[in-house]
Amino acid sequence: MSEINNCYNTWFGEVCLEDGLKVFRSKNLKESFQSCKNWKLPFSVKDAGMIAFGSESEYYRNLRRTALQVAEERVRKELQSDERYLISLLKALDEIDLGINLFSEKIRDIEETRESSLTEKFNQIVSDLKTFRKDLENEINSHAERIIPNVSSIAGGVIAARLLEKAGSLKKLASMPASTIQIIGAEKSLFKAISRMKKGKKAKTPKHGIIFQHPYIRGLPKKKRGKMARFMAAKLAIAARIDFYGGELNEELVEIVRKKYGELQER
Repeated sequence: MSEINNCYNTWFGEVCLEDGLKVFRSKNLKESFQSCKNWKLPFSVKDAGMIAFGSESEYYRNLRRTALQVAEERVRKELQSDERYLISLLKALDEIDLGINLFSEKIRDIEETRESSLTEKFNQIVSDLKTFRKDLENEINSHAERIIPNVSSIAGGVIAARLLEKAGSLKKLASMPASTIQIIGAEKSLFKAISRMKKGKKAKTPKHGIIFQHPYIRGLPKKKRGKMARFMAAKLAIAARIDFYGGELNEELVEIVRKKYGELQER
């Protein structure tokens, strides 16, 4: 809080000590709350605040509401930054996979043509990229576990990051119904199927999108994958909402999904 002509800035406005206690309430409480500093003051902030708001109860009500607004905004900004970082890591992982595939293809082309000392250098590049890929995937898993613990515990860090990327944000993912989460990543197939149906042609709508990469779905017989995808998507929808609203890791969700997978394996 700054002192100018015996006036002080508080979280709720300006307080002047000339000719008694004069309080000037801020028009933007959130802005004044963020700009004030925790300096010692020659008066009671609460007493001045009661003048500003009319009563002690109103003072504390406004203080609580403003503090919550500021805290929510800070958390939201930090979360958005974390989300962008996770998505950037995911895009880097995809680029590395592309590089590994490209160099591996070039190695095969060279080896089919003739023996060359370049092959060894290409192999070293691929080896280095694979090592870095492991480090990058570990970072994705670690970061996903921190910002979307429930989604990543069910889907795994990489799939969770892909869901986040396709949704655009955790807020959007948390607002999606399970049916949408189930087919995220299969939008082109869905639109193609809808287009065919509009023309009176037969078409199959996709039963799963990104989550097909999960071993619990991919590892099942084809006729059971749709059922597992629906079940998992329903739990991911719950997990995304828990993560968005700051809930703790719910290990029961993971166990329920694991149990369902086991049941479908046995049938």
